[in-house]
Amino acid sequence: MRFILLFGLLIPSISFAENFLTNSNKLFDFAEKSFPIFFNSTEIKTIALNGYLVRYYPDTNIYIGTKDLDVYVYGDIFNGLLKAGVISDFVTLEPDGDTLLAALFTENRSNVQVHGTGTVISLLADDRNGDRHQRFIIALKSGQTLLISHNIDLAPRIDELALYDQIEFSGEYEWNDKGGVIHWTHHDPDGIHVDGWLFHNNVIYQ
Repeated sequence: MRFILLFGLLIPSISFAENFLTNSNKLFDFAEKSFPIFFNSTEIKTIALNGYLVRYYPDTNIYIGTKDLDVYVYGDIFNGLLKAGVISDFVTLEPDGDTLLAALFTENRSNVQVHGTGTVISLLADDRNGDRHQRFIIALKSGQTLLISHNIDLAPRIDELALYDQIEFSGEYEWNDKGGVIHWTHHDPDGIHVDGWLFHNNVIYQ
């Protein structure tokens, strides 16, 4: 509770950083591998909290969080909340996925795990044939368009999605002649496929 209050006081508003979740997860994974004495639990999920992305480790009662490019840790061993630096002090920042997605489209390739950030340009009706999917189209900075097909039987629906919203995604690319489709934007209940997600208005959908 004290951690939540501190974060809320420090950052009263939410801002959008490109590849925020992608780079935060990369940083958290690095911390778990490099400093297991602090970040020593397995299968810890990233959560959104008051404009931050956070992982909490109950075995050590320690949090690690990011806000934009800044990295914070919280726990008694750190005497409370401590800014540890920026993400790029620890890991190389992941570029946006535009170059890879353009190559996949040009080469008619599919079944490739991708990530990126785009702007919602069209909202479509949900597909209710078989597994239900929320569908919408985003535009990348490059101009390439992607259909997002988000399984809402396995992950929450983004009910507040609106035109011109920004959204970050991680999923599997399938080629089509209109730019491509992103699916698997959810966890895999069988634990076989790489988990995907959508990140919108500081909420993770997976």
